[in-house]
Amino acid sequence: MTRNDAHETEAQSRWPDQYAVSQKRLGKLSAAQQRELFLAGEAITAELAQAFLSGGALEDDIVQEIVGRHYLWIDAFWTPSQAAYIGLGQMYVSDERFAQNYEQQAAGLALFMSQAMAVWAKSNLS
Repeated sequence: MTRNDAHETEAQSRWPDQYAVSQKRLGKLSAAQQRELFLAGEAITAELAQAFLSGGALEDDIVQEIVGRHYLWIDAFWTPSQAAYIGLGQMYVSDERFAQNYEQQAAGLALFMSQAMAVWAKSNLS
């Protein structure tokens, strides 16, 4: 389920190896499976927003469990190292397009998600 848009072109240019892996993995999925995968990502983000809005702390078991599922969701596309996963979280804050997406869910969610991803990565990835 390629989008054939500027985001896809940018991803292919900035991260060619990860982009190729992602396209290969997505290519093995049916259109229905791809839709399910993207919907699962939206659900994970909504769960994290709810945990954040409920006052969850970065280290809370529920927050870290959700972030663990986020990592597994990302892993469906490409397998990030600890540094890459932390960097992805930082991009969720520094890239206005990503930040806006998360901030629509809850003001402050982009930073919370980035920090929670760093906590998870440092505890679970080497």
